[in-house]
Amino acid sequence: MIRAELIGLVTTTATKVTAVASVLGLIFTQLAFVLLLPALHRGDIGPGAEELGGDLPVAELDTAAGQLGALSPLGAATGGSLGISLLAVALLGVLAGTSDFRYGGIVGAALAQPRRERILLAKVGATGLVALVVGAGLVVVNVAILFSTLGVAGTPLVADATDVVAVLARGTLAVLCMALIGLAVGVLARSPLAGVLVMLTILVAEPVIAAAAQLVTGSLPAWTQFLPVAVVQAAIGGHAAGPSSVVAVAAMLALTAAALVAASVALRRRDV
Repeated sequence: MIRAELIGLVTTTATKVTAVASVLGLIFTQLAFVLLLPALHRGDIGPGAEELGGDLPVAELDTAAGQLGALSPLGAATGGSLGISLLAVALLGVLAGTSDFRYGGIVGAALAQPRRERILLAKVGATGLVALVVGAGLVVVNVAILFSTLGVAGTPLVADATDVVAVLARGTLAVLCMALIGLAVGVLARSPLAGVLVMLTILVAEPVIAAAAQLVTGSLPAWTQFLPVAVVQAAIGGHAAGPSSVVAVAAMLALTAAALVAASVALRRRDV
């Protein structure tokens, strides 16, 4: 069943488009982070940091923290912000979860395998494999951009090799989890349009919710650090103001498991 699901995924145009979009989105984000922002801060282009004010983010690629932050396969970003790659990976999962419902393949799958949790497990296996391949591609692109930038600037890699490998591994795991969460949303929604809208609402609403909570309470509540986008980014690199990477990874895995359990229950009780 996994092989059949995998063939269906890799031959679908939507899968190819979202995979390419995730890579192009990462390239765009990283070039802005490692090239545009430093150039703006130095005053090579634009009016310079003094004119732009203190809100201009600084990409400190000469520090270990800055280099590790730039290695995120979902794009260098602050907690809670939504990147193109993250959005594309999530939608990849949504489209994988809705394809059978759209074309009627779920009926044949249910007849061939009455135990519907096995159908979902096959989808999880196929989507997971595709997500891991996409994650590996994002890692290669990200490493190439960072090392090329450091080489051109003559800046040495000061981040510890173990930390680099850990960030890249957690980043690949984050890609896998985001795709599986998207898969769960797709199975629950059934319709591609509904699934995409639900996923977009979840991801886009998160920074709005966090900002509103901060305005009401006067500080950023701890629970906002465990919203989907924030916890995924914290799992990759960890933030000083948020949970540790270990805690964030555990929360991310728990969120993924909860989404898949909900999808399994819905699939088992639903008429196809």
